[in-house]
Amino acid sequence: MIQRIQTVYFIIVMLLLSSLLSGVEIFGFPTAKNYLSYSVYGIQQFKSVASAPHGKAENIQGSLLFYFVIVFVLFTYYAMMNYKNLKKQFRLARLVMLIYLIGLVLLLIFGSAGLLVSNAVGIQLGWGYYICVVGLPFSYFAFKGVKKDKEILESLDRLR
Repeated sequence: MIQRIQTVYFIIVMLLLSSLLSGVEIFGFPTAKNYLSYSVYGIQQFKSVASAPHGKAENIQGSLLFYFVIVFVLFTYYAMMNYKNLKKQFRLARLVMLIYLIGLVLLLIFGSAGLLVSNAVGIQLGWGYYICVVGLPFSYFAFKGVKKDKEILESLDRLR
């Protein structure tokens, strides 16, 4: 199983998404008085921009993104472990890629349109956003690897 390249890509996607659970900031919203930080745990409020990484945070709102990340990591693991049933793994890999793409687009829309915070002066992209973007090509590469294995298996079936 580990000798297949799509397994490595699935593991990279799971590691990148799991790193979001460490509380990495996805978006930062400076306001007139405060600094709001959005991570998978929700929106946290800091007293000023300078105290944002070090100061004490006050949770304003929780987030469903935390549960989505956990479920999506488990779903990616399930797709990776279906290596014995290649047709099912192909469908699951395609679904992983599409859900990842849709989730990334929704995250971008909600963050940049100001739907998360209404009184923000601007928006700052955090490390979490870049981690999410980097994971998308790896989910695509995993899908292409499963597709290649499926095509090889189908060509061998035709030879028999």
